Amino acid sequence: MPMNNTGPTKTLGIITIATGKYFEEFIPNLRASIDRYFSFPGYQINFYCFTDATTQISGIHNIPIKHFSWPFSTLLRYRWIEKYLSILEGNDFLLYMDADMRVVSSPSVSLLDHALTAVCHPGYRDSPGAFEIDRQDSCYVPPPLRKEYFQGCFWGGKKEYFVRLIRFLSAMVDKDLKEGNIPIWHDESYLNKYLSEHHCKALPPVYAWPEGEQANQEPIILHLEKKHQTIRQAPTDLLDIDGFLTEGNKEAALEIYKKLYLNSHEKCQRLENRLVQKNIIWSKIREWLSYYRK
Repeated sequence: MPMNNTGPTKTLGIITIATGKYFEEFIPNLRASIDRYFSFPGYQINFYCFTDATTQISGIHNIPIKHFSWPFSTLLRYRWIEKYLSILEGNDFLLYMDADMRVVSSPSVSLLDHALTAVCHPGYRDSPGAFEIDRQDSCYVPPPLRKEYFQGCFWGGKKEYFVRLIRFLSAMVDKDLKEGNIPIWHDESYLNKYLSEHHCKALPPVYAWPEGEQANQEPIILHLEKKHQTIRQAPTDLLDIDGFLTEGNKEAALEIYKKLYLNSHEKCQRLENRLVQKNIIWSKIREWLSYYRK
């Protein structure tokens, strides 16, 4: 369903993913903000939501997927998008947005002029980005290629370039999962690996500005605050270790492994943030020495 009446000759496909509580929490407001502020002359806007929700909202094309616990709810995005490329390829330009965003000002019409485009991460304006630094990881980015660090919440491109990105990253994720590997920042690490090797228009952080944080210029899109544990439906109960040890319950074991993974992974992320943001010089020296030693 078109969002404007300017006689469009091209189509812009907006893609988002909202399973579990995300759909009712964010999608209606995201759609309304796009209706209000996205105005690209000559373009009809189509809105696609990958979701497990049964609620139908006018103008939103729901694509059914299963809800998975985090991080798979975000890590599998490339696989899901690739599965439905036959539908999405009908658009001239494809743009991915996180569900927990709200447009608050009109973006530049030049947004759709580039082969690939992505937003610079506002959390790394004055420090190096959180590139994957494990040289054994498929998402490792060598120091010479660490130019811009992009946030995984807002990116896209012209159809042919978008399709190449999706197919490449979907294959990477599948291969890594089969081998039991997950990069430090999940889907964002994959995105930055690809964009470090392909030309991409770097959008300023105002295209994904954190809600509540003071900005030097007017934000275009806000990244909304949310209670991760509530929205992600992460378990907060104490683990039944004694029951697991004595009964050998497989479901209990799975919950234990899931929680231990999430806790350990988030601990690694916090550690890497401290290393990157508080030890910038030593971090750079270490990385360059490691790179040239190889």
